[in-house]
Amino acid sequence: MAPANEKDTTRRLAFSVRSVTYGITFFFLFSMTVALLGLVGNQLHKYGNTYEHYASMEYKHGLGLLLFSVIFSLLILLSHPWLGVGFICVLSFTAAIFFGTGAGIINRTAPFKGTSCGRPAGDYPEAWQPYAHECSRIVAIQGLAWALWGLYIFLFFGTLFHKVQFKTRPTPEAFYHNKV
Repeated sequence: MAPANEKDTTRRLAFSVRSVTYGITFFFLFSMTVALLGLVGNQLHKYGNTYEHYASMEYKHGLGLLLFSVIFSLLILLSHPWLGVGFICVLSFTAAIFFGTGAGIINRTAPFKGTSCGRPAGDYPEAWQPYAHECSRIVAIQGLAWALWGLYIFLFFGTLFHKVQFKTRPTPEAFYHNKV
């Protein structure tokens, strides 16, 4: 006998490849978002809100964009059980744009790369020499931002293919030509 009300039905979690993949994706998104929040928050707290304490204004604005991206991402991740798949698709595309832009700004402005953190401070441009001890943190910020960009792109395409179904349909022959 079917329940009289939909509120009386019990929702059960169904384990499938799709649900496990989404679960793993949201776990990694949350973990990396919290880690990036710590790193970006540390940089902003340490160097303050004035431009004099940063190597460039663009770098400071890149950190600000990443801070906004992290807060936006946490709002998505904490509310995703109540959001629809289509809205998650739009939000994940938006978050991917934010993280990609922030990672690109950090990549463009900071002279630090993953393999250059052991070099002496004199090898870097003059504006960045006082920040040579921050090399590993800046590289970690850049790496986490690129990883979040990639995961949000993955989530975007996953939700897009989940929402839009591609299937073949029979073609009505008479529509295209007359069989005479």
